[in-house]
Amino acid sequence: MNQELMQASSELLDTLSQLLDESTPQELLPMIAKVACQVLDADAAVLEIPAELADEPFRFAYPTSVAISSSAVRRAREEKRAVLWNQADGDIADISKSIVKNKLTSIMVAPFQTPTTDIVSGFLYLQRESRKDPFGDFEKKLFDKFVSVSEKIAFSAYNRQTDKESLDVLRGVTRKGSIVFASQAMADIISKAEKFVALPAPVIIRGETGTGKEVLARWLHSQSPRAEKPFVAINCGAIPENLIESILFGHVKGSFTGAIDTRKGVFEEAEGGTLFLDEIGELPLNMQVKLLRVLQEHHITRVGDNREIPVNVRIISATHVNLEEAMKEHRFREDLYYRIQVMSIDIPPLRERGQDVLLLAEDFAKRYAAEYGLGKFHFSRAAEKVLLAYSWPGNVRELENKVQKALAQADRRIIQPKDLELDVLRERVKESPRTLKEAREISDRAVIDAALRDSNGNLTLAATILGIDRKVLREIMERLDIKKEDYKKPSGKNKSED
Repeated sequence: MNQELMQASSELLDTLSQLLDESTPQELLPMIAKVACQVLDADAAVLEIPAELADEPFRFAYPTSVAISSSAVRRAREEKRAVLWNQADGDIADISKSIVKNKLTSIMVAPFQTPTTDIVSGFLYLQRESRKDPFGDFEKKLFDKFVSVSEKIAFSAYNRQTDKESLDVLRGVTRKGSIVFASQAMADIISKAEKFVALPAPVIIRGETGTGKEVLARWLHSQSPRAEKPFVAINCGAIPENLIESILFGHVKGSFTGAIDTRKGVFEEAEGGTLFLDEIGELPLNMQVKLLRVLQEHHITRVGDNREIPVNVRIISATHVNLEEAMKEHRFREDLYYRIQVMSIDIPPLRERGQDVLLLAEDFAKRYAAEYGLGKFHFSRAAEKVLLAYSWPGNVRELENKVQKALAQADRRIIQPKDLELDVLRERVKESPRTLKEAREISDRAVIDAALRDSNGNLTLAATILGIDRKVLREIMERLDIKKEDYKKPSGKNKSED
């Protein structure tokens, strides 16, 4: 095989890899247009798909603005085949205006079949601008093949998305913005939070460090009537005490050393929207007094000024500190506590969320692989087991960090246990059972408990999660005296499932 052929084969494989890496139609379709430009040496491309293939009618132009010949598109649709026009051809009367106006050398356009209808309404359009070399018969044949392969890849992406949505429904997976969960614990939290979104009253979110308190706060804001207004977040425990008042309420020029101009505080920046006060339990007592006054009177005064400025913000605060204990120790004011505690949400730690850890890991892998331009990654079954076995003291934030590192270390885009750098064995040794039988029972009970919680006591779904037969699951549950009724919702739904 000569070097030129080897180079061409390598480029072809790279092209296919680019297309296959995109897992959803929304990610794939723009890539098809870009790759078409590269493969066929075009100056511009347009891919238009009706709503059947994407969530809504889709049109992607590469570069971003391309004037196309509607006559060429119409003819390709009518003839249901790829068509080619060159400036030098005689049969261009119907599109000569487009060629002349846009100074084009040639055009190729082909219908692009959609997966849910026999009516061809999509198309892929390529053009070369004023150049000596127009598209020829070889490019047209290659274009035909490219469109055919791209359609198949697009169909597969659509089917994968449909299958994933169906599987998500089966597994009880719910997505609320950037929040993803299948556990009953998180379902209860979101159900509670949904009752708060429309109300202007303060909300406090409690939970261990790294559980996603700010993520939930942003979601609450995005669902509220204030969604179009700013969301401003500050960490009360990360600001030097001498700067907190200025950052909260702003200051006027010359009010203190270094105040070279007048600046707004976060209350003014969040006007009309939401102010998220993270780690409010770390706020110094003197600032707690001033914050309480703002919450009572709805106005602030900048440092160095005596003018009162009205503010209209919704306060969402968060803490990992036990505020009740802090009040007893006089580290947190009781009157402020009752001001911010109007509505309370407690986020469970990741170790209590069962299969959610896998959903979150998949989302992080997808997000950062796309950000780093690395392609699509998968977790091995062994890696999934390690993710479920680890206790996650750093919660979701620790999981995000471990997945980012794993992407850089994984071979062939498959994340293995070693890539995650989780010392699960050492954790288990701390409380090791005395006998193998005891160890097996502890392990079986833990994984079955998690599966039953995630499936709401549905034995069929729990067995699917565990990868065993339903009858086997029943036998193990009887041996361990685990009752499915303990995992059912109180509503009484699904009584006949098992």
